[in-house]
Amino acid sequence: MPLSDRSYAGLKRLQIWTGVIPVGLFLLSHLFTNARAIAGAEVFDRAAAQIGRIPYLVAIEVGTIALPMLLHVALGVMLAMTPQAAGDAGGYPRSWMLVAQRATGFFLVIYVVFHVSATRLSLARLRGAQDLFDLMARQLENPAVFAFHAAGVLAAAFHFGNGFVGLAGPWGLNAGPRAQAMAARYGFAAFIVLSLVGLLALLAFVHPAFRWLEP
Repeated sequence: MPLSDRSYAGLKRLQIWTGVIPVGLFLLSHLFTNARAIAGAEVFDRAAAQIGRIPYLVAIEVGTIALPMLLHVALGVMLAMTPQAAGDAGGYPRSWMLVAQRATGFFLVIYVVFHVSATRLSLARLRGAQDLFDLMARQLENPAVFAFHAAGVLAAAFHFGNGFVGLAGPWGLNAGPRAQAMAARYGFAAFIVLSLVGLLALLAFVHPAFRWLEP
């Protein structure tokens, strides 16, 4: 798809920013909500119920999560098909970082569809079941499902952390090499922290030993 360099740069910035805000903020919120599993089923289900009572929740989810996420993905696919994409390093100092960003993004599309269909849009939830902790625990008892969720957590954490480098690059803030180096360090730290939070939450759903804060 032919685009002028100016249009490409503008759309690339929009694609980067939709990945950081609000999709990135939703990722942080979602991971730390799941982390309540370490306090046990009662605490986790209470937190999930509080979220479910937010007024106009569906409209908020569609407007601030689903649509920005779809825009982020659609722009990523569209821009990858432009002539500029072949020579665009995306602000990444190493080529593998850009390849990994695109690969994890593709995998996350598959993972998010699976995760939403297995939880929010599952038959049990649509029929009114409120025990989300039990639903997750039963699903994660399957080793293949657990491994797929673990891969999704790691991919999401990496995509978010690695995205900081693109944010500080020429298509984001245009902040220069020093800022990019700092962004890479912060991004790696974010990847480690979010991976640990997400994986510990998964383990808490299936192993009582990881429910450290359970009363």
